[in-house]
Amino acid sequence: MASYELASQFTEDAFAKEDLICERSACAAKILKGDPCFYIATIVIGQRGRFVCATCHRHYQGKAATSMRPTAQRPNPQRPNPQGNAQVIRQNINAAWRPAVAQQPPPRVVATSAGPDIAVPSSWAQPGYSVNHAQYGAERERWAKQAYAVPPAETISLEITAVREGGNRRKGARGIPFGNICEGRKDVDARIDAPGLITLSLDTILPKIQAFATGFPWRQDQFVIRDGGWVDLSTHPPRQPYFYSQCTQATRKGLRAMTFKSKIFLLYVVVPTAQWEDYETWLEKAEEERFSMGSQSEPLFLPSATRSIHSSVQSSALAVASEPLFLPSATRSIHSSALAVAGTQADSLTISSVEAPSEAALSKAPVKRPFQREIASVPSSPPLKKMASANVGFRSPDREQLREVLQSGGTTDIDVRQMLTIQHENIEFFPIPTRPLSVILDDPKLHAAFRTDTELSHSGRLTVQTSTDDMLGVGGFKTAHPGFLTLLSAPEIPLGSRPRQKVAVKRPFYKKYPPGSSTNPINFSIGRYTISDELPKLFREANVLYWARSLLTFAYEYIDHCVANSSDTPPFHIPRLRFVEAGLALSHDHTQPGHKSKSLTMPRAGYLVEELITDDFIKYIHNMDCNPMLDPYEVGYEIAEFLACTQHIQFAKTGGLAFISDYQGGLEILSDPQVLTHPLVNKGKDDIFGDGNIERAVSTFEKEHNCNKFCKWSGFKLKIYEKLEIDEAETETD
Repeated sequence: MASYELASQFTEDAFAKEDLICERSACAAKILKGDPCFYIATIVIGQRGRFVCATCHRHYQGKAATSMRPTAQRPNPQRPNPQGNAQVIRQNINAAWRPAVAQQPPPRVVATSAGPDIAVPSSWAQPGYSVNHAQYGAERERWAKQAYAVPPAETISLEITAVREGGNRRKGARGIPFGNICEGRKDVDARIDAPGLITLSLDTILPKIQAFATGFPWRQDQFVIRDGGWVDLSTHPPRQPYFYSQCTQATRKGLRAMTFKSKIFLLYVVVPTAQWEDYETWLEKAEEERFSMGSQSEPLFLPSATRSIHSSVQSSALAVASEPLFLPSATRSIHSSALAVAGTQADSLTISSVEAPSEAALSKAPVKRPFQREIASVPSSPPLKKMASANVGFRSPDREQLREVLQSGGTTDIDVRQMLTIQHENIEFFPIPTRPLSVILDDPKLHAAFRTDTELSHSGRLTVQTSTDDMLGVGGFKTAHPGFLTLLSAPEIPLGSRPRQKVAVKRPFYKKYPPGSSTNPINFSIGRYTISDELPKLFREANVLYWARSLLTFAYEYIDHCVANSSDTPPFHIPRLRFVEAGLALSHDHTQPGHKSKSLTMPRAGYLVEELITDDFIKYIHNMDCNPMLDPYEVGYEIAEFLACTQHIQFAKTGGLAFISDYQGGLEILSDPQVLTHPLVNKGKDDIFGDGNIERAVSTFEKEHNCNKFCKWSGFKLKIYEKLEIDEAETETD
């Protein structure tokens, strides 16, 4: 494990995740889990940094040749006290729970000789429960069960098929499927009523029907939704579960004790016969128009008795293939003559003695359903011999070469261990969109972190090579594996647009040490989190990538604006980079450990799926820094300078609130960024863009950033920052 480089990692090293040893040779103190742990990056090329304790961190603060990484959490004196006034809280709760009738005026009492005359409000006319409360007990129990069920605990699956009326009823057929339109829906509430099933079926199947016949005006209000018993769902009363009674069955303990068992039910979206006949008429008209247009572009028959054809062998054969099949018998000689031209080297041919058909014969030619009439009118004739090409050669293989190929090909020496490490997952894929910052600011619904939207998800299959020998890289907090992504429906992004697309599959992990052994940084195995601990880490990484893509797009919008409005051309090339296309993949396999039910339940595992970067992985800018990490003679230094300029643009145009750090990836595609924000954005919260959000890097940007040739171009109109020069000859000594 020590030979791996940190290709990517969760930037959460502000505090020690486990017990460590201070790597400063003069100290070697023990750093307990949870204590501050600081990373010191040396300026010596090729030498790795070191993790040190708090005492050594103070030692290094006076050295200008090294960079310090501060902790992500710092005390905030402006943070309010979490413990409030108990008396105020009690008063607020009592005020919120007072009934609304307390705000109504009290009854008016009028003194009379016969007794008081009390004016009772209309809302008090019928005290107690009314007929509207008849189902109160059942509804209360139903909503209480669904209050914390995400998804509902009692669910069913639906198989929805589009059919048209017809079929042989003697054989039990009640509808004829068309277009191979059949969709499945899972995790449907078992207590859904008939109107809900109708709406769900139409929303699922109607887009498929419209795609089946583009341009035909389907009348969906005439569609009929029927169940497997061919019962019309519109005749069933609303607000009553339709399939729930079929999912309950008696337990073995007794008939009174009922249990729920999920099932799969069939639904049919039935197109009426009258509407299907209208569709066939519309289709025939479209075919006739298409046939007539084709007839005008290419003549159906030979226009004259004598026609000269000047073409090569290939053009002659193509001309014969393009002629229609329903030629009269007088023109059959054309086929044999043209085929003869294809087998000879003649440059020209004159066809004579062919009588052209009259206009009356052309008018009698059938045009309705032309493809059926053409095939039926083909005259029978014996098949012609295929002309063999004279240029086909034959060569016997080399005997020694054939022996080696047979020897290697006949051996079934398969690496079974490697095949067993290939893992196949049925997933639900949620793409991470790219939204400009202006779009996010204009839409209040987008003022939030990245969330999974089921309407934009795609079902598919993910193949992961879990072998440690095939891993792309191991970071401090996650592993990267090669994989293949196949989605059943094409997404809007390139990722998953083609079958078995190569991807990088990332997943968080923790280090497992053997029992009784010390926390040796080499001797450990990879452990996986539970799904409840794994999903927050994945969502945090996806959210950081979501906002980093928005901020990078924001920087390019400003660059393009400045270049377009400047009278001078930039004296440098502007690199065009982007972040990887990525998405979250949640595995919903049927076979889950410890579950006897075969129905789909909660996600079993989560993955961060990214497009594969084929270039060499380069670290351009460190998370805590705002200057290039490379030297001028290294590959990618100019890109690192440009990325530092994007940090300057983002810092200046956001008012010093945020910019991207931890730039890394290939020469065109970047990955694993980190968004840094000002302490005014955090306001004492520790979960703003994860633990890698170093507040000090934003506060000291103007002092630490050193402007380069990109920043100093007058077209960008940026304020120039100059970092204090340091003695590069000073090296780290203990």
